[in-house]
Amino acid sequence: MTGNVWSFVAQGVFATAQLTVIGFALGAVLGLPLVVLRASQIGPVRWIGRAFIELVRGVPLVVWLFLIYNGPTQFDPRLGSVFTSGASAIAAIGLVSAAHMAEIYRGSLKAVSQSQWEAGDALGMPRMDTATRVIGPQMIRVAVPASAAYAVGLIKDSSLASTIGVFEITYYANTAAGSTSSALPFFIAGAYYIALTIPSAWAARRLDNRLRRKVAR
Repeated sequence: MTGNVWSFVAQGVFATAQLTVIGFALGAVLGLPLVVLRASQIGPVRWIGRAFIELVRGVPLVVWLFLIYNGPTQFDPRLGSVFTSGASAIAAIGLVSAAHMAEIYRGSLKAVSQSQWEAGDALGMPRMDTATRVIGPQMIRVAVPASAAYAVGLIKDSSLASTIGVFEITYYANTAAGSTSSALPFFIAGAYYIALTIPSAWAARRLDNRLRRKVAR
């Protein structure tokens, strides 16, 4: 019986990993234009970027899930075929991740000394070259630990997708618990989450250490 529960809950592992990887990748990419807006020297552009980031971060992920899943169908029921539970979950996680990643990028950008820009100017380097060849690598090095920590947290946050019917770990655990009147499926779900987060945290530390050694050379 217990073995059946393990295998039943395991059916959600792939969906949990999929939500985390695609949602984080979307956030990592969409966070770049957001940080450009946020760091702009033009006041109104900077304010738009800041307002968008604060709005997205200020609303809980579970609310974004319901808004994206249920909102469009209020205007046209046919949109339900586009905004399925899985697509809505990825969109919501990607949106929230983009706002968080933009702030991580901004913090990393501020951590790089302004003198690096000035040195690039003094050497006659185009600003784009300074950004991509001097500032960018240092910024990535600073951003990796915070980004990795956020990604690990996202594995757990993806459990909220069960509220709109995504078949991930928590969904299967809740279904099994409902049919067996036992808390065992939730203990098993916890074990699967730990099995996903510990290797991810270890890989992040390895990557961080490797980048540190590269910078130290």
